[in-house]
Amino acid sequence: AIRAEVLGEKHPDYATSLNNLASLYQKMGLFEKAEPLYLEAKAIRAEVLGEKHPDYATSLHTLASLYQKVGSFEKAEPLCLEAKAIAAEVLREKHPDYATSLNNLALLYAKMGLFEKAEPLYLEAKAIR
Repeated sequence: AIRAEVLGEKHPDYATSLNNLASLYQKMGLFEKAEPLYLEAKAIRAEVLGEKHPDYATSLHTLASLYQKVGSFEKAEPLCLEAKAIAAEVLREKHPDYATSLNNLALLYAKMGLFEKAEPLYLEAKAIR
Protein backbone atom coordinates (compact mmCIF):
# COMPACT_ATOMS: atom_id res chain seq x y z
CA ALA A 1 0.00 0.00 0.00
CA ILE A 2 2.86 2.40 0.73
CA ARG A 3 4.51 1.90 -2.67
CA ALA A 4 1.17 2.36 -4.41
CA GLU A 5 0.51 5.52 -2.40
CA VAL A 6 3.97 7.04 -2.79
CA LEU A 7 4.98 5.85 -6.26
CA GLY A 8 1.63 5.15 -7.86
CA GLU A 9 0.18 1.91 -9.16
CA LYS A 10 1.96 2.22 -12.50
CA HIS A 11 5.49 2.30 -11.07
CA PRO A 12 7.90 -0.61 -11.72
CA ASP A 13 8.62 -0.90 -7.98
CA TYR A 14 4.91 -1.39 -7.33
CA ALA A 15 4.94 -4.15 -9.94
CA THR A 16 7.86 -5.75 -8.09
CA SER A 17 5.84 -5.66 -4.85
CA LEU A 18 2.93 -7.37 -6.61
CA ASN A 19 5.27 -9.98 -8.03
CA ASN A 20 6.81 -10.65 -4.62
CA LEU A 21 3.41 -11.06 -2.97
CA ALA A 22 2.29 -13.37 -5.78
CA SER A 23 5.43 -15.44 -5.28
CA LEU A 24 4.62 -15.78 -1.57
CA TYR A 25 1.08 -16.89 -2.38
CA GLN A 26 2.43 -19.38 -4.89
CA LYS A 27 4.77 -20.86 -2.28
CA MET A 28 1.81 -21.11 0.10
CA GLY A 29 -0.19 -22.98 -2.52
CA LEU A 30 -2.66 -20.09 -2.92
CA PHE A 31 -2.51 -20.14 -6.70
CA GLU A 32 -5.85 -18.37 -7.18
CA LYS A 33 -4.51 -15.40 -5.21
CA ALA A 34 -1.14 -15.40 -7.00
CA GLU A 35 -2.33 -15.34 -10.60
CA PRO A 36 -4.09 -11.93 -10.62
CA LEU A 37 -1.07 -10.33 -8.95
CA TYR A 38 1.33 -11.81 -11.49
CA LEU A 39 -0.96 -10.64 -14.29
CA GLU A 40 -1.16 -7.12 -12.87
CA ALA A 41 2.63 -6.90 -12.45
CA LYS A 42 3.08 -8.11 -16.03
CA ALA A 43 0.61 -5.51 -17.34
CA ILE A 44 2.30 -2.67 -15.44
CA ARG A 45 5.74 -3.67 -16.68
CA ALA A 46 4.47 -3.95 -20.26
CA GLU A 47 2.93 -0.49 -20.09
CA VAL A 48 5.70 1.31 -18.21
CA LEU A 49 8.87 -0.51 -19.30
CA GLY A 50 7.78 -2.03 -22.60
CA GLU A 51 7.52 -5.61 -23.78
CA LYS A 52 11.23 -5.87 -24.59
CA HIS A 53 12.46 -5.03 -21.09
CA PRO A 54 14.17 -7.74 -19.00
CA ASP A 55 11.79 -7.05 -16.08
CA TYR A 56 8.85 -7.76 -18.38
CA ALA A 57 10.55 -11.06 -19.27
CA THR A 58 10.82 -11.77 -15.54
CA SER A 59 7.07 -11.29 -15.25
CA LEU A 60 6.57 -13.79 -18.05
CA HIS A 61 8.81 -16.31 -16.26
CA THR A 62 7.10 -15.94 -12.90
CA LEU A 63 3.63 -16.29 -14.41
CA ALA A 64 4.82 -19.29 -16.41
CA SER A 65 6.17 -20.88 -13.23
CA LEU A 66 2.72 -20.57 -11.65
CA TYR A 67 1.04 -22.16 -14.65
CA GLN A 68 3.66 -24.90 -14.68
CA LYS A 69 3.07 -25.58 -10.98
CA VAL A 70 -0.68 -26.07 -11.53
CA GLY A 71 -0.17 -28.14 -14.68
CA SER A 72 -1.35 -25.53 -17.20
CA PHE A 73 1.51 -26.25 -19.55
CA GLU A 74 -0.34 -24.82 -22.54
CA LYS A 75 -0.39 -21.43 -20.78
CA ALA A 76 3.20 -21.67 -19.55
CA GLU A 77 4.91 -22.56 -22.83
CA PRO A 78 4.15 -19.36 -24.82
CA LEU A 79 5.25 -17.26 -21.84
CA CYS A 80 8.57 -19.12 -21.60
CA LEU A 81 9.10 -18.81 -25.34
CA GLU A 82 8.41 -15.07 -25.28
CA ALA A 83 10.76 -14.53 -22.32
CA LYS A 84 13.48 -16.48 -24.12
CA ALA A 85 13.02 -14.39 -27.26
CA ILE A 86 13.25 -11.15 -25.26
CA ALA A 87 16.44 -12.30 -23.54
CA ALA A 88 17.97 -13.31 -26.87
CA GLU A 89 17.14 -9.97 -28.47
CA VAL A 90 17.84 -7.59 -25.61
CA LEU A 91 20.57 -9.33 -23.62
CA ARG A 92 21.98 -11.53 -26.39
CA GLU A 93 22.57 -15.25 -26.38
CA LYS A 94 25.70 -15.30 -24.23
CA HIS A 95 24.10 -13.56 -21.24
CA PRO A 96 23.45 -15.56 -18.05
CA ASP A 97 19.79 -14.46 -18.05
CA TYR A 98 19.40 -15.95 -21.51
CA ALA A 99 20.74 -19.21 -20.09
CA THR A 100 18.15 -18.95 -17.32
CA SER A 101 15.45 -18.59 -19.97
CA LEU A 102 16.73 -21.72 -21.67
CA ASN A 103 16.72 -23.60 -18.37
CA ASN A 104 13.17 -22.48 -17.56
CA LEU A 105 11.89 -23.64 -20.93
CA ALA A 106 13.81 -26.91 -20.66
CA LEU A 107 12.35 -27.54 -17.21
CA LEU A 108 8.86 -26.99 -18.58
CA TYR A 109 9.47 -29.39 -21.46
CA ALA A 110 10.88 -31.99 -19.07
CA LYS A 111 7.78 -31.73 -16.88
CA MET A 112 5.67 -32.16 -20.00
CA GLY A 113 7.63 -35.32 -20.83
CA LEU A 114 9.13 -33.67 -23.93
CA PHE A 115 12.68 -34.72 -23.16
CA GLU A 116 13.83 -34.40 -26.77
CA LYS A 117 12.94 -30.70 -26.63
CA ALA A 118 14.43 -30.19 -23.16
CA GLU A 119 17.86 -31.68 -23.73
CA PRO A 120 19.20 -29.24 -26.38
CA LEU A 121 18.03 -26.31 -24.26
CA TYR A 122 19.84 -27.63 -21.19
CA LEU A 123 22.97 -28.21 -23.28
CA GLU A 124 22.86 -24.71 -24.73
CA ALA A 125 22.41 -23.19 -21.27
CA LYS A 126 25.31 -25.28 -19.96
CA ALA A 127 27.55 -23.99 -22.75
CA ILE A 128 26.77 -20.39 -21.77
CA ARG A 129 27.48 -20.89 -18.10
